[in-house]
Amino acid sequence: MPETYQERLQKRFPGIEVTVKAKADALYPVVSAASICAKVARDQAVKNWQFVEKLQDLDTDYGSGYPNDPKTKAWLRKNVEPVFGFPQFVRFSWRTAQSILEKEAEGVLWEDLPTEDQEGQGRITSYFNEKPGDRPHLPHRYFQERGLESATSL
Repeated sequence: MPETYQERLQKRFPGIEVTVKAKADALYPVVSAASICAKVARDQAVKNWQFVEKLQDLDTDYGSGYPNDPKTKAWLRKNVEPVFGFPQFVRFSWRTAQSILEKEAEGVLWEDLPTEDQEGQGRITSYFNEKPGDRPHLPHRYFQERGLESATSL
């Protein structure tokens, strides 16, 4: 919801006027330019990705890395590990990845929770559906290695 995200950004950057709109890249040239820059940077990062996992015979021909790419979907199905899921490269929040995990991964029983609290917790994807603030959020390794930090002011 654009309104919700706009409100969230406005709180984060109180001294700056923030506008969030659907299809903003078609409405504002500066957003179009930023979108192109982000896509080029992302595509370069995906192309040069170095897996930290030492996985034998890991096929790195994963296509574009976008969840709607048939080659990426095939790679996800081929490289899902029933207990640990996917390498760090994969966004577990993607619906595509979650669907594959729900079909291919083992169920999870959280032994430290009473049985009545287990409802909805039996899938591996339940770990990735935490609400913000449930646990401290550390930046992804990509950002840590490059010394990149979130901006708190502009």
